[in-house]
Amino acid sequence: MVEITFLNILGSGILGNFISHWFTPLQGIKRRLLSFLSIVPFISLVEEALNCSKCSSFWLGLLIFQDLFVAAIVSLVGYLINHIIDRIEVWYE
Repeated sequence: MVEITFLNILGSGILGNFISHWFTPLQGIKRRLLSFLSIVPFISLVEEALNCSKCSSFWLGLLIFQDLFVAAIVSLVGYLINHIIDRIEVWYE
């Protein structure tokens, strides 16, 4: 279990965004993994968890901190980071 600090929560939220869509080199690996697991009946749930910044941040926070409340906060932080990234990308268009 990792110590619960602001920096660890923020970092977990950023890692959740990396997993979901932000970090490009990881996306190819994720697509291959999902295509390999396509025979599993509930793969759509796994796919949603890996493609959603809130979901991936939540599961990552739960895995790292092993605390449901902190995982919910990490999920919120991941959502806010994703929202900020989306706003910046729209602003640059």
